[in-house]
Amino acid sequence: MVASPISASFNLSLCTQTRPTSISSLSPRNSTKLIVSALPSPYGDSSTMGLSSRTAGLPMKINKKGLLESNPSYDAIQAKTGNPPVMPAVMTPGGPLDLSTVLFRNRIIFIGQPVNSQVAQRVISQLVTLATVDENADILVYLNCPGGSTYSVLAIYDCMSWIKPKVGTVCFGVAASQGALLLAGGEKGMRYAMPNARIMIHQPQSGCGGHVEDVRRQVNEAVQSRHVISSFLILHFF
Repeated sequence: MVASPISASFNLSLCTQTRPTSISSLSPRNSTKLIVSALPSPYGDSSTMGLSSRTAGLPMKINKKGLLESNPSYDAIQAKTGNPPVMPAVMTPGGPLDLSTVLFRNRIIFIGQPVNSQVAQRVISQLVTLATVDENADILVYLNCPGGSTYSVLAIYDCMSWIKPKVGTVCFGVAASQGALLLAGGEKGMRYAMPNARIMIHQPQSGCGGHVEDVRRQVNEAVQSRHVISSFLILHFF
């Protein structure tokens, strides 16, 4: 009956002598910090004092919120409106390259949209640049084109026929309307279509309006364009 109060007084004196600052570190202001054991378990139950009963040095509670606030580098990356889009890239010894640059370096040009003046300008500049870099190496044009402007397609067709390198064409998906003319403009023996590709040819379409003379000129232009396209298709296909 006497040993119990002696043991209690011994534990109290041990706490006040060995770790006098341990109690002050457990104030509510510091409760979010990492708590480690200050007393080994053989000296009594220290849980009543707010200390861990495990071995000294082992963490009992980690406040992840406080850890992230102290080190912003651990923050999770979240999609936000202001974040710039991340484009697909290919890692090379010189650094990452976007897919269009990789294709261009391998002398590949991809047309995957209706051809307008902007698309024609891009394709023509790529064709001329590749012809300037190496006029003896072939160029490959991949097509998934539903058509487009007649004048823009004819501009690309003329450039393909004018440059010295041979230009091959490959159809993925569809080559419809004026896209069929681009497919036909490839070098003989270098025109390909995938098994599930679809090729469609139709007469030029246009709308007319205005005075009678204006309508007549527009109709004549459409008829002339049809004759030009038909002659090119006959030249390549027959």
